[in-house]
Amino acid sequence: MKDLKLNLKDSVVLISGANRGIGNAIALELLARGAKKVYAGTRDLGAIDATESSYEGKLVPLQLDVTDEASINNAAKLATDVDILINNAGVLLGDSLLNSDSLNNLKIHFDVNVIGLMKLTQAFLPSIRSKAKGAIVSISSLAGLGNMPVIGSYSVSKAAVHSIIQGLRGDLTNESVAVIGVYPGPIDTEMAKGFEMDKDSPQAVAKSIADGIENGVEDVFPDQMSLQVEPLYMGNPKAVETEFGMYVAPVNQD
Repeated sequence: MKDLKLNLKDSVVLISGANRGIGNAIALELLARGAKKVYAGTRDLGAIDATESSYEGKLVPLQLDVTDEASINNAAKLATDVDILINNAGVLLGDSLLNSDSLNNLKIHFDVNVIGLMKLTQAFLPSIRSKAKGAIVSISSLAGLGNMPVIGSYSVSKAAVHSIIQGLRGDLTNESVAVIGVYPGPIDTEMAKGFEMDKDSPQAVAKSIADGIENGVEDVFPDQMSLQVEPLYMGNPKAVETEFGMYVAPVNQD
């Protein structure tokens, strides 16, 4: 449903990939805003033990591998009270679409960023639909709006996420479920470690995402670069394609 505002206080949220980076920052931001419970989905439960001990049972580690259907189904059985799902888990491998490893990278990106996201969304949608209000928040990327050749196959996967966001909005248009897309630029996380450019903090991104959920914003541009790109994309998507096409990496065709 368009423009649906949710109160994060007393909400129950599941975040995939919550052990570090943006996912961990979102978890802490939502708890600070009064979330009743945050399920922190992670492949390694030990990775968030120290954080869990600070939140008196409100931060609940949940074993979750979005590439493992049994793991997703088990998580859905354990976390039956979720009203907000945040699809954050992702992987990024730098490449050009002309590189010899791009097809293998494309499969890895799709397994995690696209198929894993879809399976997790389908698994938790019954719980979200059963609540008075709910939300599905999916982290795409500016690279999903215009392919960056330096991260070519990753960009393709995030464009697919953008399309999923649009499709879910159509499917859920008459229901009390907000469908929110998030389009960050470079963020100072482990995932973006090898990219030399100005980066915003995960904490700033988390605040923007939380604001978006509370204010009924469908498309969240959560950092300085994305805020600069947003008006350009809305007015002239071709210009974004041209601008991003300048981010070119050396091509290895061996």
